[in-house]
Amino acid sequence: MSSRPGPTRRPLLRLATAIQLLAALAVSASVAAQPATIPDFPLAAVAAGMSGYALTTGPGDVIESFPVEVVGVQFDAVPGLDLVLIRVSGPFIEASGGVAAGMSGSPVYLVSEAQPALLGAIGYVFPNADHNLALVTPIAAMRNESADAGRVSALEVQGYGRAVAVATPLLLSGSGERAAALLAPLFRDGSVSPFPIQASGGGLPTPHDFKLVPGAAIAVQLLSGAVELSAVGTVTAVEGTRLLALGHPFLGLGAVSFGLAPAHVTTIVSSSVVPFKLANVGTGSLGAVVLDAPAAVAAVVGARPDTVPVTITLDTGTRQETFEVLVAADERLYPTLTAVATLQLIDRLLRKSSAGHAELAWEIELGSDGRLNMLEQIDSDTDVALASARLAGGPLAILATNAFQAPTVTAIDLSVTLTTEPNYATVESLVLEEKTVAAGAHAIVHVRLQPYRRQAIVRTFSVPLPDSLSGDVTLLVRGGDVPREIEDVPAEGGEVDEPRSFFELLEALREQLQASELVIESVDAEGDIRRLLRIALPFVVHGSQEVTLSVTSAPAVPAGEPADQPEATPVGAEEEHTDEAQQDTGGGSGG
Repeated sequence: MSSRPGPTRRPLLRLATAIQLLAALAVSASVAAQPATIPDFPLAAVAAGMSGYALTTGPGDVIESFPVEVVGVQFDAVPGLDLVLIRVSGPFIEASGGVAAGMSGSPVYLVSEAQPALLGAIGYVFPNADHNLALVTPIAAMRNESADAGRVSALEVQGYGRAVAVATPLLLSGSGERAAALLAPLFRDGSVSPFPIQASGGGLPTPHDFKLVPGAAIAVQLLSGAVELSAVGTVTAVEGTRLLALGHPFLGLGAVSFGLAPAHVTTIVSSSVVPFKLANVGTGSLGAVVLDAPAAVAAVVGARPDTVPVTITLDTGTRQETFEVLVAADERLYPTLTAVATLQLIDRLLRKSSAGHAELAWEIELGSDGRLNMLEQIDSDTDVALASARLAGGPLAILATNAFQAPTVTAIDLSVTLTTEPNYATVESLVLEEKTVAAGAHAIVHVRLQPYRRQAIVRTFSVPLPDSLSGDVTLLVRGGDVPREIEDVPAEGGEVDEPRSFFELLEALREQLQASELVIESVDAEGDIRRLLRIALPFVVHGSQEVTLSVTSAPAVPAGEPADQPEATPVGAEEEHTDEAQQDTGGGSGG
């Protein structure tokens, strides 16, 4: 949203009854009179019928107060956690349509002997039932959380139905529909955003009088800079430099390091599922989120979050731009976050979903482990931006999930060259110059390729055969990114040993096949695979074909005499013909 928060309290959207108005005035008076240090309300003393109030940020960044009444205590509502069932009311709640997404963390106070005491934070709602009902996470549980990771699954409250964590609205600069598909695995329990991700502007100027107090709106930042991705919640308590919020997990990752920024609420939208706040992320840093636990999110005010700088350069041929993004330095997240940032920036540049071709080049700094440089291509007949984005996070995902050591990713430089025209060719058929060739010699292979909407071509390759090869073997010709499809042969691997160390993994990534390479391999009767040739072509190679070749034993060469060399096209060299000029080799396929 682009509207800036106003400086004054907005008027009530509908008239209140005299009783509601008196209750609201009483709550306001108690808030104004509350002491600087508010004690905790002990869970053991909570009883049905007790009343109090809650605080949350409403439109215009006004901290609103609304009445609450205790319905009962749900002991062991989730394993090891008691929750308090409350009913909320008042003009603000009526105007909002109930407890809204973004209100998670809103502090709840019960009033005893005219003094308020902190009960805890609104953490759970009933999306398919009464939106004026909520479950409160006790402050003691929030404060005593350890660094253990974990999520809280949906829970059933007898007589009220299914309760879920109050959704935490996600704010993403740019359109979020396709980005939601990339982000879905991170939010698999659905507690963060049951509605579409909000398109939000980042860096909205934060007023000088913004105060980090209970009820204030905050944003947990996963991406910042050219692309902003944040989640909106509410401050429950500020205790020195420690801040508690949400009253439920964000991603349930345990120990974390995320940015913490102000959030500015523009409006609250009613919904038949769960009402939700529309907000923008403010400028400046408030601190770092350090704990994402089952009962709370905890932050340290003034701390610096750990981030990885990502430089993304996009080139469309007619336009080139470079963007800077900071991503959370968490191996569980930065593959997905890099993909999301790439998608949003390509969309910003292309301004449309389009078929096309892309080449991606990565330079990943790994601290003392050096630098990883990689190159890959991709073609899409529907959405080149989304295809490129998925590919962008691929090497990072491999690093993040490796079994050898934690990767120390300190910087990422990604260059993406794009066209909106498909650029691929399909392997259509193969023909051997000779079907019987001696080991150690060269097999001449004619490969018919059909480029996208261009004239078919035939390319001729001279393929070296190892001295140890013999008998009937299968020659497989495929694109570098095309899985093998040979009976009784693994789809991947075979000719290369699996990495046995982090160093070997990096080498394998540097040497991995590219989608624009044509690969020729041999498969013998035992299923052993040898890579004979890899040729870079100016397009992505789709498809695969195979042909049977008979390999005879190499003749013995007397000592001191050079072996005869066949007359053939030099290794790696190729002859190119149009389809019409090569009628005799363009039609058949062995195999």
